[in-house]
Amino acid sequence: MAFLTLGLLLPPLLLILYFVQKNFGRLRPLNAIPNAHPTVPFSSIWLISIRYRKRENRTVWDAHKRLGPVVRLAPEEVSVCTLDGLKTIYGDWEKNAWYEAFINYGTPPLVAKIHSGPHSAHKRLFSNVYSKSYVQNSSDISAFNSRILTKKVLPKIATSATTGASIDVLRLNMAFSMDTMSAYEFGSAYGTDFLDDEDACRHFLEAFAVVKNGFFWAGRLPTLTQNLERIGINLVAQAALDGQAYMEDMCWKLCSLVHTAIENNSIDPTSTAPVVYVQRFSSQTKSMEKTPPSPTEGPDFLRKSVASDMLCHLIAGHETSGINLTYAMYELSMHPEFQTALRAELRSINPPLLFPPSTSGRSAFSPSIVIPPSAIPRALDALPLLNATLYETLRLYPPGAAGQPRVAPRGGAMLHGFMLPEGVVAHAAPYSVHRNEEVFERAEEWLPERWMGERKKEVAEWFWSFGSGSRGCIGKAFAIQEMLVMLAAVYTNYSSYIVDAEGIEPVDEFIAGPRAGKLILRFEKVE
Repeated sequence: MAFLTLGLLLPPLLLILYFVQKNFGRLRPLNAIPNAHPTVPFSSIWLISIRYRKRENRTVWDAHKRLGPVVRLAPEEVSVCTLDGLKTIYGDWEKNAWYEAFINYGTPPLVAKIHSGPHSAHKRLFSNVYSKSYVQNSSDISAFNSRILTKKVLPKIATSATTGASIDVLRLNMAFSMDTMSAYEFGSAYGTDFLDDEDACRHFLEAFAVVKNGFFWAGRLPTLTQNLERIGINLVAQAALDGQAYMEDMCWKLCSLVHTAIENNSIDPTSTAPVVYVQRFSSQTKSMEKTPPSPTEGPDFLRKSVASDMLCHLIAGHETSGINLTYAMYELSMHPEFQTALRAELRSINPPLLFPPSTSGRSAFSPSIVIPPSAIPRALDALPLLNATLYETLRLYPPGAAGQPRVAPRGGAMLHGFMLPEGVVAHAAPYSVHRNEEVFERAEEWLPERWMGERKKEVAEWFWSFGSGSRGCIGKAFAIQEMLVMLAAVYTNYSSYIVDAEGIEPVDEFIAGPRAGKLILRFEKVE
């Protein structure tokens, strides 16, 4: 009887709430913004529903196509798909509590720093080792790239070419991205070895998949999740908690291994330097000498703070780069003529990335060739077809496809002609931004030539796969360089062909990888 009464009373109560809010509430200015769904002025249920059912990216883009560049998604949330909107939102607006879902070891990494002041101070601790100039000139990156490519990646592809066996390149690319990211963080002798240790790779990827799905409510409804947890109701599945513990334990062991070696002055002489770990740890130590941590942060704050960033970069680095490399290989396999033209371009650099290295010393991989660490990165950075391949893939298949929320500042703000009251959440989704037909003609097609045409400057201005502003992706330069060198090493030497691309379409969620979790290719050697 009580449920029946509630069911009868709820609709009129919602209508009354909507009427009061529409005419007298602080959100009244939002009434001018088109509604993506009839219920959004007074309920977030529709938005939560499309996110939970993994329909957000396409649904929000459809709303923009119907209603214009600014649409309302919930009582206090809007989506924007304009260049001026991007610059406004991601100029200096603060993040919201959604980012706290990225906390590791109970300590926020850089991405989970909500306020701009602490975020800027945190970023300064290690942003220098992620700058483009530093990355291009790094002898450590040059060394571990050469080793990983010639000892692990290219031999696997060579075996495929010789035997006719196929390869799951999604797994290959994620393993490559994890091994290079961890080598930069911890040194090549102290990072992961996912390219050769298939069990370790599988266990990590399985744990990560469970975590992504299991922390949905903690990310989207953090306050409700925390309040329910206090009374014994946990919206985060135990499997997700176990997965998070597994990843934290793995990263903690990597940190401890290299930390002990540094303390004992016993770094493996065959290893590259633990660049990111050393920079992050030493900078945090100096910072704490000036401003000691509060007692609430605990005695292990220093090591937890460093480990939190290390794990965050391992997670982000392996997944996004692995996904984009996979879609690049898919599109190149679908466009053999472009693939042939790309190979000719790649072989034009001096020395080219030929494998196996020739005795004549023509290959950049040859031990007899001594070149500056920056020679190959700068040569690849200047290749128009290679860069068009990468950027068009990032445009059409942005790994981080959904909106990145920000909060309207004190006093509110104007956004594309609409007034947003203070505290309203606004965001732009790369999935939508990259499909603006006024900028990207035939936006649903993979057309790398758009990056070399007359409108390339405008196209580049609308590119948004790495975010923008002071809170854009800190690892952008490293990620781009590693993806370029991987594609260059593979397609200098081999052609690729699709064996099984069923389920290659991206899942409709924040990180948009292939729905089937695989892409099977075969390779042929090109002399």
